Amino acid sequence: MSSTEFNLPGLYITILKHKRVIFLLAFLSAVAGAVFYLVYPKHYEAKTEFVLRNPIYGDRNNIYNTKQLDYFAAEDDVNRLIFMAQSELVQMQVIRNMNLAGCYQVDTTNPKGMFGLKKMFYKNMNIIRTEYQDLVLTYTDNDPTRAANVANECVRVAEIEYNNFFDVMRKKEFDAIKQKTAEEDSAISALTDTLYQLREQYQIYDLMSPARHNIMSASLSVNKGIKGIGMGIEKIQNVEAIKDEIVSDRANKTTLLNEYSTALNGESRFPLVQVITPATPPVNPKGLGGLLTVITCGALGFFFSTIIMLVADNMKDAQTNSSI
Repeated sequence: MSSTEFNLPGLYITILKHKRVIFLLAFLSAVAGAVFYLVYPKHYEAKTEFVLRNPIYGDRNNIYNTKQLDYFAAEDDVNRLIFMAQSELVQMQVIRNMNLAGCYQVDTTNPKGMFGLKKMFYKNMNIIRTEYQDLVLTYTDNDPTRAANVANECVRVAEIEYNNFFDVMRKKEFDAIKQKTAEEDSAISALTDTLYQLREQYQIYDLMSPARHNIMSASLSVNKGIKGIGMGIEKIQNVEAIKDEIVSDRANKTTLLNEYSTALNGESRFPLVQVITPATPPVNPKGLGGLLTVITCGALGFFFSTIIMLVADNMKDAQTNSSI
């Protein structure tokens, strides 16, 4: 049996035959791995874990009405937050807040430089959802403190922008109701002036309000000497009925404004993100450690040098056999 065949005995014979070369190459590979580990810049990965609350709890309907809702956000809401965190809107805000252009010495006035910065940030930042519906955001940087700060800032900015999405809709509804309330205030003021003039003109001061179904005046004490008293009564009733309906509607809108203002109040705003584990500066760099790097490179050098020697012996043996 030839020692150059691809079997365990042949492999063992090849290693013994070329042990100096094989072990030398393995040693050089280990040294190369050690040099690479010492020279290559270290990268540190900071990680923060957080959960997302159900954003529906921030609606005014759910603040004042008890409903059976899950405290945790649904899967679609989690996906939307992931999309928001990976968007350029959030990433550019984090880049500006953390002054990453200055830290990485990137000229933002150059379109290529800005494109490279955004590409690098997108590559270094990663956010995933686990099987327990919590979120894990990581950021990789050559500075461990900066990696932790950027990771925490990503979560903070993503929550603000995600919350703003709901606040904009609630604010638009609040402004629409507020504008309508202002219009009704003007109408009530105008109707009040009209009623005052009618009562003074016809000397009618009794309560006449058909809109107030449970409040009616049984008799009218009027001055029969005033001309057109009947017309005055009808006018006052018509204006009073319109005013009472507008006043009632305005009261409902005032209640709505109070409910919406509770949901929009900055101090009482419902936070959407609950950070479980804030990012802290990592101690060890990302990837294999120094010892594992040396062992791995040495093992790879031993493996490939053995294969090379085995192939070389096999080709040499094949040439010898063909020449006989």
